[in-house]
Amino acid sequence: MTDSNKMDKLRALSGLQFRAAQAEMAAILRREEGLRQNLAQLTQSKQSQARAPRASDDAALVAGADIRWQQWVDQRRATINGELAQVLALKENCKHKLKIAFGRDQAVDGMRKQHAQQQQQRLRRKESYES
Repeated sequence: MTDSNKMDKLRALSGLQFRAAQAEMAAILRREEGLRQNLAQLTQSKQSQARAPRASDDAALVAGADIRWQQWVDQRRATINGELAQVLALKENCKHKLKIAFGRDQAVDGMRKQHAQQQQQRLRRKESYES
């Protein structure tokens, strides 16, 4: 196997690792966005429920369902906030992996370019020497 083939394979591997890290980060970002949207929807529905005018004979008010619903919303928000905290921790870890993968990919690309330049210089020297 020639040095060029080794460099090409190393470049392909580092590119693959970088793209995998990007895909992992994209999945985490989608999950974070979904959780944030869920929180916003719950907050909005709770606020709209609180602003809605109620009659004293409202069945939900009489049965206490509105209070139980608000408790459920609060519990659900707490659960989502816990999930969001976990996702944010994963995001930080993934950022670190992504930085490392990007650095490796850039380093390998630089090595490949440098190797190609060295080969071209060798060929030019060889041609000038033989002529």
